[in-house]
Amino acid sequence: MAIQLPNLDTKTYEEISEEMVASIPKYTDKWTNHNPSDPGITILEMLSWIAETTLYRMNGIPNESYVNFLRLVAGASGTDEVERLLKDPYQDKYHIKLLDFLNEIEEGHDKTIPQIKTEALMFLKSRYRAVTEDDFRRLAIEATDLFGVKVRRVIVEKALDEDKVVIVLVPDKWKQYEELAESEKLGRYKELAVSVMDYLNPRTLIGTRIGVKQPVYSDVGIDLKVVCHHYAIAEKIEADTKDRILKHLDPFVGGDEKTGWPYRRSLSVYEIAQIVEETDGVKQVESIMFDGNKELKIKLINGLIKIDSLNVEVGKEVK
Repeated sequence: MAIQLPNLDTKTYEEISEEMVASIPKYTDKWTNHNPSDPGITILEMLSWIAETTLYRMNGIPNESYVNFLRLVAGASGTDEVERLLKDPYQDKYHIKLLDFLNEIEEGHDKTIPQIKTEALMFLKSRYRAVTEDDFRRLAIEATDLFGVKVRRVIVEKALDEDKVVIVLVPDKWKQYEELAESEKLGRYKELAVSVMDYLNPRTLIGTRIGVKQPVYSDVGIDLKVVCHHYAIAEKIEADTKDRILKHLDPFVGGDEKTGWPYRRSLSVYEIAQIVEETDGVKQVESIMFDGNKELKIKLINGLIKIDSLNVEVGKEVK
């Protein structure tokens, strides 16, 4: 909803002059002569007259001038030009929203000045240029929204050559994708990657190269033995332990920041032990094994983690 701006044109010279004189004590207590004969009051009266005249002229700008400014911001005039731009598949969502609003005006729908100002400001303040990691992340998500795919996470990596930005798209499962064969999935993802690159390329700095790829998953098998307190229920401890581990390693809500497991971050048995021992009812962790290897303490992860197997053996403490 647009903010209703006050109509300043209703302020008269007398009202402005009285407000200015009444505000003098806020700034100094040495100016005590507020009579018209005082030179300072004469200056305030002159400024009040200028303010009244200026407000009247500002408030006298016709609505068509605001509409023309909106056309200038949108880069279009008339329904034909607006519709042509709306057909461009690589328009960002903020420009589309502004064009839709302008199209309503071009078709004869009345819009208030506050509404026009709000739409123009929202577009001017929107993110367009991709410079920072957060810029690339947000714009990549915008691109996938236009493609009709829900991407829950975008990972931005710096390639070995400094002028290339690698974007890893981690899309949420969408039905049409999951039902495809493996070869068709690759083709579908390639189409998505091309769409994101086409969307980002006009928005990057000169000389910046972009690469878009699928996430890499490292399979991890985890076997652990825990000891629970005598009052705890072993079945519940097993379920809670598995749930905590799966959440911590999740690509979307895992990690210390709860924003997804950090890309390419290694996994250690000590981290798993800490998570398990924080589970209610668990007394201690007896052993943790990755991929059936008792000697493996740190598992190297090439990208994100995919749990291949998770086995939890729960034993009771001896009183």
